[in-house]
Amino acid sequence: MTSGDYIILLVFVVLAPLLIMAQLYLLGLKLSEPEKMIKPLPNGPNAQTQDRLLQHKDWLASVNLQYRTAFQFGPMQVLVFQQGDAPRFMVFNSHNRLTYAAESYTPELNVLDTSASRSIGLMPRPGAYAQAFPSASPAEIWERHLAGEAHLSAKFGCQWRPLNLAYEDILIDAAKLRMKYVRAQSLWPARVMYRFFVTRHRLVNRTIAQQFP
Repeated sequence: MTSGDYIILLVFVVLAPLLIMAQLYLLGLKLSEPEKMIKPLPNGPNAQTQDRLLQHKDWLASVNLQYRTAFQFGPMQVLVFQQGDAPRFMVFNSHNRLTYAAESYTPELNVLDTSASRSIGLMPRPGAYAQAFPSASPAEIWERHLAGEAHLSAKFGCQWRPLNLAYEDILIDAAKLRMKYVRAQSLWPARVMYRFFVTRHRLVNRTIAQQFP
């Protein structure tokens, strides 16, 4: 390699992380005001989103998950189903593809998030528990989620009581609580980047019971 090649490589090694951290910082600013990212869908989700969800219709009914709301959150269309009046939700996000996660909340906004995503544990906070099982079906995610709920109740006394709040209000309050904690940490964008490239892989396919034996 020539000296010019080394300079280009050095510039790339230095600038690439800085650019990533700058993007994370901007994302953090947006997530700190989640109410500005939520837009109503007066005509409901688009045809593509409805088609993607159709294959899960029978399963949703079989576990008493009832449609509650739909809205735009950034680039995603979000559809939310709730199990009766329990603070337990199945959330579908439709953008380039359909992704999904189960969520449960306590009155103190402790949260359990069970998803099929590999991006787990990037912005942790006290009282926020997460588990991820890539490629799992919604039914498998739901089963894992209920097991995680039961373990948190037995281990930490979490109480999953009904909340008199719309899902959007829960989302806003929980996001603000998370971002307040994350942004209070020094060099927080660097911490998020480190978790993405280094530590998130350690949490994938680990149940709540395995994380907190």
